[in-house]
Amino acid sequence: MEFFSVGEQAHGFIAIGQQAKGVIAIGQMATGVVAIGQLAKGCFTIGQLAFGFVGWGQVGLGVLHAVGMLGAGGRGAGIVLPLVPGVGRGRVPPESMPLEAAMRGETGWVVLDLFFDGHGLGLGHEGTRVPIKIDRRLQGDADALTVHGPARIWAFVRTIGGTRVCERIVHVPPRPFEKPNFYAFGAVQFALLCVLATAWWLVVGDEILGILASI
Repeated sequence: MEFFSVGEQAHGFIAIGQQAKGVIAIGQMATGVVAIGQLAKGCFTIGQLAFGFVGWGQVGLGVLHAVGMLGAGGRGAGIVLPLVPGVGRGRVPPESMPLEAAMRGETGWVVLDLFFDGHGLGLGHEGTRVPIKIDRRLQGDADALTVHGPARIWAFVRTIGGTRVCERIVHVPPRPFEKPNFYAFGAVQFALLCVLATAWWLVVGDEILGILASI
C-alpha cells in the first residue's frame, strides 16, 4: 500500500480521490478508518451520508455515536434515533423540613403535592389542601407540571405578613427507567442497535479489515 495516493481510485494510507480507500480516506466515496466524503464509511466518518462507529453527516449512522439532520446511533445529536437506552441523571432534591415547621413560620423547603382542582392550583399534603399561597410568578410553570395530574414537588415556603407563600418550586421528574414501557422500548432500541452493528460489519467491516491487512 502506498503511503499517499491520489487518483480516481486511490488506495493508500492517505487516499484522496473519487473512490478513496485508506486509513485516512477523502473523496466522493470514501472508505477508511477515518473517512471524509459525500458517502463516507468506516470507523470515524464525516459526510453527506456517513456510516461508521461514529457517523457525522447530513444523514448520520453511527454504532457508537451519530450526528445528523436525520440518523440513528448508540448516542447522538440532532434528529437522531438513540439506540442505547438512557437511564438519565439522578437529581438531588433540596433538604426539606416538616410541613409543621413551615406552618409555624419557619422558612425552608417542604415536600408537597401540586395539583389543580375546582379551586385552581393548590398545594396539598397527604390528600389535604394546605393554606400555602403559590407566588403568581410560578403560576405558568406550576400549571405545566399538573398537565398529567398531581406532581410531587419541593416548595420553598416563607411566611410574609402572616401568610405562607411558596416562592420557588423544584420538581424531580421520573428518570427514564421509572417511566412506563421503558423496558419494552429499550428492547426495541437494542434490537435496532444489533441490526445497525450487523449492517456495519456486512457493508464496511470486511473492507476495513482488508485496508488494515494491506498496511
